[in-house]
Amino acid sequence: MKKSPDQLRLLFVDDDFLSLSLVCRLAQQSLPGATIEKVGSARELLLLAEPDGYDCIVIDFDLPEHDGMVCAQKLREQYPHLPIVLCTGAGDEALAARAIQSGVSDYIPKSRISVEALNRTITNAIKLGERARIIDEQRTELETFAFALAHDFKQPVRQIITFSQLVRDATAAGDHAETGRLLDFLSGAAERLDGLVDVMSDYTLLNRAPEIDPVDVNRTITCALSSIAGYIDERHAHVIAEGNLTVSGNTELLSQVIQNMVINGIKYNENTEPIVTITLAEQPGGMGTISISDNGIGMESRYFDYVFRPLARLHTRKEYEGSGLGLTLSRKAVSAMNGTISCSSEPGTGTEFVIHLPTSKDTCDQKSYRSLYEYAHI
Repeated sequence: MKKSPDQLRLLFVDDDFLSLSLVCRLAQQSLPGATIEKVGSARELLLLAEPDGYDCIVIDFDLPEHDGMVCAQKLREQYPHLPIVLCTGAGDEALAARAIQSGVSDYIPKSRISVEALNRTITNAIKLGERARIIDEQRTELETFAFALAHDFKQPVRQIITFSQLVRDATAAGDHAETGRLLDFLSGAAERLDGLVDVMSDYTLLNRAPEIDPVDVNRTITCALSSIAGYIDERHAHVIAEGNLTVSGNTELLSQVIQNMVINGIKYNENTEPIVTITLAEQPGGMGTISISDNGIGMESRYFDYVFRPLARLHTRKEYEGSGLGLTLSRKAVSAMNGTISCSSEPGTGTEFVIHLPTSKDTCDQKSYRSLYEYAHI
């Protein structure tokens, strides 16, 4: 997340008091409002309780206990994404290049320190640190996702192999009734595989930057619910939507998220007529909220973050079918639209997911649309 200069916390390390004071003054001019802190030795730096609490650390190379490169390496081992700038003496470009290879984010020769140079170097180091963090998060997420899919693919593939052999045996024996029954099982396993392929496709799309445009949430809900109308009617569910909202987002992604939330609200529900309520509201500060609540089985607060993880399950597959990836993909989709999603719930009472998205300045001609989205049985 990009911070303004007055939100930054910077640390400067140099044993030369005059040099340290000068650089700190220039930094204050370079990044007005930033919190500037300083220490005078490598020992003080390495004894800090939480060095990763700084947005950037600027270290002088020529320190008495450890040189700046050794300090940077020690910090990098514990805090791989911490932005670190090495301050070198004049003519130390070769040394600075080695420092960057060893993990320093950027460097600046003392002879070239200025307001503009400090701004450019520190800003660049912070950007590099943020990119490294995002790349590591994406790699971890991809590894987890790949493991989850491999795990989920195994069962239907094994079933197809097993039932294919049984179909051959039943056909050879002339048992047409058994062949038909086994073919139904095969069809079910193939449908599960098809669903997993859809999940893979959705995940791939989410790794691309989506087009962000004004989205009429009312209209998007209409389309999303019409796509799952058969499931809603089959479960004798009621889906009610209230309010009006336009956000800045992606219609396709938002539609997928709404579908997933509504399906979850109906699926994890023991009532004979599940109820899902979608409430739209515009909040101060240029944000809109989409609240999706249900009267389902609910869950304990310790699972509020857990349910968004890949493969997260609170129930067995026999109790409730699913890939365990729906909420993971929903959060990824909301994040891709520059939004957030949170969860609250109580066992036996129901669950509420709240999506926060930036609002669009372009408003549509919207009417109160409760009646448009009330499905039968109300």
